[in-house]
This record gives sequence, structure tokens and C-alpha cells, in this order.
Amino acid sequence: MQALNYTNARNNFKSIIEDVCDNNEEVIITTKNNKSVVIISLDEYNATHAKLKKDVQNAIKEIQNGDFLDIDDAFESAKKSYRA
Repeated sequence: MQALNYTNARNNFKSIIEDVCDNNEEVIITTKNNKSVVIISLDEYNATHAKLKKDVQNAIKEIQNGDFLDIDDAFESAKKSYRA
């Protein structure tokens, strides 16, 4: 992931878009006012969005079926997944 200031990004916007799309890169663009955005490809956005929707739908089904972990077990499970 690369980070660029606004001026550099504005001057190279076309090549940044091509790099993001062609190489599945993410680019952070920052301003003088400490505001930042991340540029990702539409394909990456759609894949991430679809996965998130699916995960939420699965979680809702699990809750409705009473098949869920208590908070302590869920936290331990989450910690393990980040260590991997």
C-alpha cells in the first residue's frame, strides 16, 4: 500500500487508477488538513462488500438459530484468527 499527498495524486491520477486496478493495489491519499481516503479497485470493493454482506447474513441466521458464542468465547476466537 502506498501513501501519496493530494498534489502528487492529482498530478498522477490516471496512472494511480491503472496501478490500483491492474495490480490490486490500495493507495492512501492525504491532504494538508489530515484528511485521508483510500482508493481501491471496484472489483476489490465489490468482493469485500459481497463478503461482508454474506458474513452479516450468516451471523443473523446463527443468532436466529441460537447458534452463537458468548462474548468471551467470541473474543478468544477473534484473537486466534488475527494471530494466524
